[in-house]
Amino acid sequence: MSGFRLFHNPLCSKSRAALAIVEAHQACGRDIDVVHYLDTPPDADTIRMLISTFDGPSRDLVRRDRPLAAMGITSEQLDDTEVILKVLLTTPELLQRPLLSDGSRTVIGRPTEHIAEMLDG
Repeated sequence: MSGFRLFHNPLCSKSRAALAIVEAHQACGRDIDVVHYLDTPPDADTIRMLISTFDGPSRDLVRRDRPLAAMGITSEQLDDTEVILKVLLTTPELLQRPLLSDGSRTVIGRPTEHIAEMLDG
């Protein structure tokens, strides 16, 4: 993976704020790909990369919304990366947002300063 990828949901206010930061950096020549992950869900290899490069517990990559309970998945099961993989492959809207990754590091953009810090770093 070259450059950065922002996993973006335009319906989310934090994701839109992260996109504004990314667009400002793109205007300065940064190579940043914006992925509308609900339209183009990440594949298994991409999810594994996000899990392995995330700056925190991988369980935090999954939103704890009602669909998780409807799937019969408990919070405790999110300690298993294969469960996280299954959840995010079948229900991409549960992917935490916004996410910024350069392939070696991934951060959640809440607060959005995390996005700016990573791009400026």
